Amino acid sequence: MNDNTVPRLQARDPGDIAQVVPHLIGFQPHESLVVIVTLQGRIQVTARADLADVVPPGSAEDLLDRIWNRFPTAGAHLIAYTSDHDIGWALLRRCENHLPPFADRGSMIVDADTWHSGDGESGPVDPHGRLAAEAAYLGLAVLPSRAELDARFANAEDTPALYAAQDRALATLPDPDDNDAIAARVRALLARNLPDPHQRDGTADIPQADALQLAALVAAGTGRDLALVSISRDNADQHLQLWRSVVNQNPASGAEMPLHLAGMAAWVSGDGASAVVALERAQAIAGPGIRPHALLQALIDQVVHPDTWPQLRDQILTQTGPAVRQALDQLARSGRGAVWEAVPPLPGSTRPPLHTTPLSPPAPGVAI
Repeated sequence: MNDNTVPRLQARDPGDIAQVVPHLIGFQPHESLVVIVTLQGRIQVTARADLADVVPPGSAEDLLDRIWNRFPTAGAHLIAYTSDHDIGWALLRRCENHLPPFADRGSMIVDADTWHSGDGESGPVDPHGRLAAEAAYLGLAVLPSRAELDARFANAEDTPALYAAQDRALATLPDPDDNDAIAARVRALLARNLPDPHQRDGTADIPQADALQLAALVAAGTGRDLALVSISRDNADQHLQLWRSVVNQNPASGAEMPLHLAGMAAWVSGDGASAVVALERAQAIAGPGIRPHALLQALIDQVVHPDTWPQLRDQILTQTGPAVRQALDQLARSGRGAVWEAVPPLPGSTRPPLHTTPLSPPAPGVAI
């Protein structure tokens, strides 16, 4: 996704905002706090946290501090998804009071299919309304719950058959010291398996042998570096599909780096919820003292915007070996990788009229 393809959705009232939030975070929130961060009338970040995690004193405030350290002049829409209005309004008041005094803010509770504003107004949340329909048409799908999103990043069950297939796949890999051969194999596997950019079902059809080989090749060094710098803002959605499929077909022992790559692709594309799910799964299976997901964790914790990826990617590329740079150039010429180029910053926009907020997919979308 790039600046020219980011969808634009106009929300004019609380009902519109309530319609579109599930599309922005990718699933239907339950017992959640959602913070929509706006700057000059455009969404910068959508954060979601379980109510149980942010009700304790200081927890919601810590989340807000992390965001406003990055966007100090932003405004916010604060939404509590709960049937317990006392808890919801108490939390929302805490959040409102903790925001900078000059920050625009608005709060509401969404209870099942009804929204309630702080001034006593309420109305229906129409999951098939105008804005929800536009978001769905633009490919912003909604899963019933975060658990279903989490399931999309599950590794394969450890079975004798899987390990036998893994042994067969690894038997034909290049020598681990042959960087040129490793880069060539990773390039070929990426070129063969990156899904069509027009494919919108969120899946990638990768043969098991290719998925097992990719996981082994990107575990470290040349293969890892090439896979990472192959991700661009134009192809991040395709990389997310590919690495998620690699995770699904590997045992836990081979899924950690593919999870990191899937999370990085999700972050670059603005899919913050998927990035966090991938990070959590990578952390859960990480070996002692090994933190290949440290980059992804830092980007999420520090609420870094994906607009910074071209510059960060450039820095990473300058530290890689010639085998990586040569393979990346060949991948770009094959049409399966993006040409290395800087991406201009998002164009400025004027503040819209009162109660009219242009909505676009949030990035990085801190989802907790």
